[in-house]
Amino acid sequence: MRSKFFKYIFAAAAMTFAACGGGSDEPLPDDPEPVPPVPGGDTPTETVVKTKAMWIDCQANFDVLSKKAGIDSELKKIKDAGLNTIYLDVKSGNGYALYKSDFIPYCNKYLYLTAQRDYDDYLAYFLEKCEEMEIDVIASVVATGWGVNYGGIQQGFIYDDPGKWLSKVQVRCDADNPDRLSTMMEDELQPVIMLDPADPEVQDLIVRTVRELVTKYPKLKGVCIDYMRYGTCDTGGWYGMSDFDLQDYSRYWNEGVPQRSEIIESATTFGPKFAKWIEYRSMVVTNVMERIHDTVKSINPDCEIHLWSSSHWDSRFYNGQNWASRKYTPPVGIQYTSTYSKTGFAHLLDVFVTGAYVEDVWSSDLPGSIWTVEHFVKDWKTYLKGDCRCYGSIAAYLLDDTSHADATYLCLNNTDGYMTFELSHVNTRNLWDSIKKGIKRYEKK
Repeated sequence: MRSKFFKYIFAAAAMTFAACGGGSDEPLPDDPEPVPPVPGGDTPTETVVKTKAMWIDCQANFDVLSKKAGIDSELKKIKDAGLNTIYLDVKSGNGYALYKSDFIPYCNKYLYLTAQRDYDDYLAYFLEKCEEMEIDVIASVVATGWGVNYGGIQQGFIYDDPGKWLSKVQVRCDADNPDRLSTMMEDELQPVIMLDPADPEVQDLIVRTVRELVTKYPKLKGVCIDYMRYGTCDTGGWYGMSDFDLQDYSRYWNEGVPQRSEIIESATTFGPKFAKWIEYRSMVVTNVMERIHDTVKSINPDCEIHLWSSSHWDSRFYNGQNWASRKYTPPVGIQYTSTYSKTGFAHLLDVFVTGAYVEDVWSSDLPGSIWTVEHFVKDWKTYLKGDCRCYGSIAAYLLDDTSHADATYLCLNNTDGYMTFELSHVNTRNLWDSIKKGIKRYEKK
């Protein structure tokens, strides 16, 4: 998620998703009486200890976490707030590593920021301190993001070897002309440059990164896969339109190479092969997730595989990211084939982290709308079908003290765990007490 942070810090653009509806909880007083329910189950006979997590972005916290004292201080705040887990950005959008990699450069610079570290290995120091404090660490990997292009600065893994990697950057068609192509590097609204997940060398790069992390750092609770998808074009158009993509589509469907106009005719009209192209892209992502799953579990069966994505499943076809169960079958239509459900990959996950990133919390405050945290954290069962656990996650940058506490409670009350995004926002908006309030409301302490 972390390189999403560019939009938060630099463009100040609110990240907005939609969600499908669930039931209705009413806002609760600070000290309600009922025992917390288990999502999908009966009232427990004993307290269930759930994951309560903080996401720590690389770029947003670059300076403060460049020193041991800064890490120690932030971890103390996290522990004191009642949290027991961190999602730690260790391979961010620039493609550099915040751990000692054998093939990825170490990240001592992010755009205009330079770190003067007083420790040797960022991830290793976090693991050492978190073990002392009984905090679990889940390492986050921006899977397809391997470079940054912002404010005239081009930086990162792909720019270090442009001859090899720049030709593998995702390509999109224009919204009004499917034959007018551009790469993500030409899209001013895309600061994180994403490689094409269909390319075999890109797939190998992603899997190699995850393999190295799990092998070198056995004390990790898990790895969280982020940006395992095709890009979103905010001005229209669709990513996954390179010559290679169309040839790969041909191999997948065992038919001729399609014309781009057979997929997208115009900004408002889909072509006759649109649904087949949607399935193809989703299967590309699912195949990579399967390789990640098999690699991780072959090294350490106990290492968890997490994935973060928007809660709004109905929009995920746009990005080729079907996080649902294969047991969920959407209605056949313009965007779905009759076989689309086979692209679901929930069974490959231990935890799906559902991104309830909206500013309206309670359904009662926005009647009839799906754009609430309450809807987001209730609708996941429709899609996951019991294939994996689900943690609710919220955007601290959209919430104040009261709404952040309410959203924290809703995540814990309706899912298997909770995460807030992210540390710098919690610090800036001074939301530490709201985390405690939300947890207390759920745990009834």
